[in-house]
Amino acid sequence: MSDTYECPPEHAHADTGTCHSAHGCRCTPCRQAHVEYSYWWRHMNAAGRPLNSNVDARGTRRRLEALAALGWAAGAIGAHIGNEQTVVSRWMRAERVTRATADKVAAVYEILSNTHPPTDTHGQRLSRARTIARARRLGYALPIEWNDIDTDEAPARPAKNLAAIDTIAVELAVTAGARVRLTTTERQEAVRQLHARGHSDRRIAEMLDVADRTIFRDREALGLPPAVTVDHRPIIRELAA
Repeated sequence: MSDTYECPPEHAHADTGTCHSAHGCRCTPCRQAHVEYSYWWRHMNAAGRPLNSNVDARGTRRRLEALAALGWAAGAIGAHIGNEQTVVSRWMRAERVTRATADKVAAVYEILSNTHPPTDTHGQRLSRARTIARARRLGYALPIEWNDIDTDEAPARPAKNLAAIDTIAVELAVTAGARVRLTTTERQEAVRQLHARGHSDRRIAEMLDVADRTIFRDREALGLPPAVTVDHRPIIRELAA
């Protein structure tokens, strides 16, 4: 039996330095990754760019915020780079981070900014909905809205067309039960979809966080009759069924 410890196969191994440095794993991929990192670390120091030096965290914050705007929660991002959710959340508020952290976030951003978080389970769908809703509330910019995410003064956002419908916002309100700020046009589309499911004005008002009278006026404007049947279950429970 070998005296050399190796982490279980499901661990990240060479994808992060955690297995080698924290767990003492000495499998071939971990040892090779450590050699390559040590070589990089020495040369970065020789070039006057030590990895433990602090840099402006603006680019790091913007990248994490842009991923959140796509629905990537802090925990999901942390899982890709070997850090806890609390650490990633702290980076989103930091004024300065280490160069190693900035490089690590930039690397995962290049991968995740071209994808969407998984939505195979109810928990994943809810996490995505809550993350996007919070990002919208805080005004986080999407990756596509940045030309140079490190140096731009502000994201390049087109003028908002009040008549246009943000289908993602409507989906979050109708399907995921998330509290999302909707325009009048978007709210009326949500009312139309929820009315088709047989929900009463009161139930729709609760789900969209508006007054019953507002839903009545929206329904009248859409030419919809009162709901024939009323399902008192929250939609979020319908999804879980």
